[in-house]
Amino acid sequence: MRTAPGADAGAQRSWRPGPRRLASLLAGRTAFRLTLLGANTALLASWGQGPYERYAAAMGTAQVLTTVTSLGIEKSALKLVPRARRTGPQLITVFLCCAGVLTAAVVLWLAGTALLHPPRGGAVALLAGLYMALLGLNTVLVGLCRALGRDRADIANFTALSLLVVTGTGGATLLGWGPEGFTGWILGGTALLNLAHVPALLRSAARPVRRGAAGPAVSTSALMACGDVAAAGTVSILFALLGASRHHEQTGHLYLMVLASSVLLNGFGYLLRLFQPHVSLTLRSLDAAELDRRVVRRLLPLAAAGAAWTAAALLLARFVQDSGLLPPPVVVLLLYVLCIPLVFAMGSLNYLLENAGARTLRATAAASAAGLVCAVLLGTLLVPVLGALGAVGALAAGEAAHALAAWLLLGPSSRSRRPPVPAAVAAAPTDLGVPR
Repeated sequence: MRTAPGADAGAQRSWRPGPRRLASLLAGRTAFRLTLLGANTALLASWGQGPYERYAAAMGTAQVLTTVTSLGIEKSALKLVPRARRTGPQLITVFLCCAGVLTAAVVLWLAGTALLHPPRGGAVALLAGLYMALLGLNTVLVGLCRALGRDRADIANFTALSLLVVTGTGGATLLGWGPEGFTGWILGGTALLNLAHVPALLRSAARPVRRGAAGPAVSTSALMACGDVAAAGTVSILFALLGASRHHEQTGHLYLMVLASSVLLNGFGYLLRLFQPHVSLTLRSLDAAELDRRVVRRLLPLAAAGAAWTAAALLLARFVQDSGLLPPPVVVLLLYVLCIPLVFAMGSLNYLLENAGARTLRATAAASAAGLVCAVLLGTLLVPVLGALGAVGALAAGEAAHALAAWLLLGPSSRSRRPPVPAAVAAAPTDLGVPR
């Protein structure tokens, strides 16, 4: 690990990423997302609307499995390992076991479901589910490598994933691979890549795990996963609603929008995670009044402004679509671009609440579930009428609901203005009971 024993200031400096490190790590992730977007454009041209719609529906519905198999483990490791300097290797052991158990459970569930109820879309649905599950595991493995200071593993990993997608696209366009062939190729490559990460991580892990370390680490991971699971679950459910509606031909439009937006959103989220160890160490000494001034007070205005902005953007996009000024896929992307400020603002506040303390972590986790419920309920009303536009509008409304619910949970207790935490308590090296 990069954290050296000593004062907190030294730990913060050692965990703060420099410009060169940021540039190299962001380049690898961005290249992968751009490769996916370009590959899907080529696949649509090669396969045609029908096969691509089948592929897009399978991949879009399986989005949530990436989050389920990672389940906040990467974020939890980046938050806890810098704080738990002596028990860090034991936490790596806990996180590896959690990731393995989750992945095995998802794989068994997919296999059992496919045997009992064969998917209507063919094998591509099963292959897409397996690929998304292994991609979530891949995110955990490279995140643990980065928590141990092995940045090169992250860069090499996403370079290899980009090559997998490029070669698979070549097989689809030159050799006539269908959705099953392409998805099977990237699935097999991702599985081999995951296996390549395991030996080095096992060498860095420590056993036996100290009593009392596993439970808090697992609970922190579960709470930190709530926001990601809610977001991915919302996307998956909205894909299912769109596929079952009379606008099912717009599934490909929505999937291309998700891929295009992922270039920006994943880059933003990845940037936050690169700073997470430094931010986590900084926020642990923040008192309730200061947190209220900086974060909680902004939730209610964000919820109100976000709801109004989403409604106006949806009306504008509907007008543009009805007037025929832009092609339907571009209109869907336009609506999402208009909603990006809301997504970024809520993502930033949620990030601070997750890393501030146990109380704020529990509150924003519960609020993300409220956002999921709001988005799904609104999607059941809007998707049958507006198609992909309704799905995007429901996604944005879920962010506003998340902000409102978080304010309701945190606002009253933050306004009580509890006295600042004493210095000795603020410097305590625990988080949700994880020992140092």
